[in-house]
Amino acid sequence: MVGARRLAPLAVALLALVALAGCKQAEQVGAGVGKAKDCATLLAELANLNLDPQSLARAAGKAQDTAKRLNEVARGADQAEVRDAGENLANKIRELADTAGRSTPAQREQAVREVTNAATRLASTCNVPLDKVITTS
Repeated sequence: MVGARRLAPLAVALLALVALAGCKQAEQVGAGVGKAKDCATLLAELANLNLDPQSLARAAGKAQDTAKRLNEVARGADQAEVRDAGENLANKIRELADTAGRSTPAQREQAVREVTNAATRLASTCNVPLDKVITTS
């Protein structure tokens, strides 16, 4: 009987550890679901945005609108990593749109590279291929 009394606190402690481990796993799953939701929302804002340097001047207004919507959505993202990548991409798209009509082809290509780098960061964060984030040709 004495042995059972000594084992009871140990059993309670083990059950508590198992429960905590289960909570941690549930928290990780919840974070993964939240990240996927944030990524899907951001990627939806980028649909049909083409950053082809040849047609960029014509598409500057659309890029500006996309950057504004993307920034708004990114600010609402729960996951900091996704939020930061989305805001960075929105800023690069906005900079590109601001200079599209009054820059040289070389400057536009540099701006497109900066957008591509920011898009690559978002793609990596969201674990999706780059072509699911932007089109550059």
